[in-house]
Amino acid sequence: MNILKTKYFQNQVNKLLKKFPKLKYDLQFFEKNISIEPFSNLWNNVYKFRLRNSSIPTWKRSWFRIIVLILKKIYIPIIIYSKNFKENVSDKDIIYAKEKILEEL
Repeated sequence: MNILKTKYFQNQVNKLLKKFPKLKYDLQFFEKNISIEPFSNLWNNVYKFRLRNSSIPTWKRSWFRIIVLILKKIYIPIIIYSKNFKENVSDKDIIYAKEKILEEL
């Protein structure tokens, strides 16, 4: 499975690492187990994946959400957020992140 990480996405990860130190292990799990089945199709090659937060393993609302763009069998994570701090991400936020990611490519 090809996963392309960008600086834009890595900056989001770095901010979350301050509050959730086990995120790096959660992301390793994500990378090993990524497939189309556990994703929710949002729209036009953009999918949402739910990822357990090992730093707060007690309840589902603390899980991470990763928004992924899939282009030609390449998985490009564009947004990561914790349900603790953000209920949902808007289409406007996704479009902005997608544009930032595509600028990096």
